[in-house]
Amino acid sequence: MNQNTLFFTLKPFSSPLILSYIILFHLLATNSSCSVDPKYEACPPKSCGNQSISYPFYIDGIQNPFCGYPGFGISCDPKGFPTINLSDTQYIIHQILYQNKTLRVSNLAFSNTTKGCLPRTHNLTSSNLFDVAPNQKGVILFYGCGLPASLKEHRVGCYAENESRAVVALYEEDNKNIRLVSDSCMRTSEVVATTVADENGGIQESLRKGLWLTWTASDCNQCTSTGGRCGFDLDPLVYTFRCYCADRVHAAKCDPDPGFSFLFNLFTFSIVLSS
Repeated sequence: MNQNTLFFTLKPFSSPLILSYIILFHLLATNSSCSVDPKYEACPPKSCGNQSISYPFYIDGIQNPFCGYPGFGISCDPKGFPTINLSDTQYIIHQILYQNKTLRVSNLAFSNTTKGCLPRTHNLTSSNLFDVAPNQKGVILFYGCGLPASLKEHRVGCYAENESRAVVALYEEDNKNIRLVSDSCMRTSEVVATTVADENGGIQESLRKGLWLTWTASDCNQCTSTGGRCGFDLDPLVYTFRCYCADRVHAAKCDPDPGFSFLFNLFTFSIVLSS
């Protein structure tokens, strides 16, 4: 390296102007690091039991609604499991697969956490937020049944309105037994869910394990991949997806470190001037 090359290499670093820029950047960066956007701070993932809850879901009473997508509020049961209200019925959330936008839920009435006879349940209907995943089996429930001996294995509990009568569960394709049970039940049958088939545990275990649902909500991947936390601006004048970043709220993703970009641009500009 000749002397002229060495002189121009060192000159930018020895310039008082460059030193001033570096000091200014340090002060700005220090001040910025002490002021993190409040919505970013408000929306880290939260735990409920063994589940990590994050966008599009949020826990009512623990997280702000703006941390999730409208209609995705869930409850954290005192026993330590998350629940969600679907079709006016409480469902336990057993598993959430965020990358696939699917979750496995089961009607709380069929959970091992509840005791006693079973009330009538509502059909789980599709909505613009949740839909039943394909390739699952439909189950029909019959209430208030005088149960034939041949169908005792299909009994899933007693009927809450008449505890001497049974609740029977049959797969939709079991036409023979459906005709047999229909004549002995006090209430009309209804399809309550599309369940994950479990041949080993029988239909009762199938109901307990539940079903897979898919959901529809604004995608979060671009935001999280740039260090942000996803949420939704509920202001009626805005009402849209937002990416909460440490510096401020963005539309879709976080910007690169503004302090680094600022310093890099100043440094490059000063080298050009000094040359």
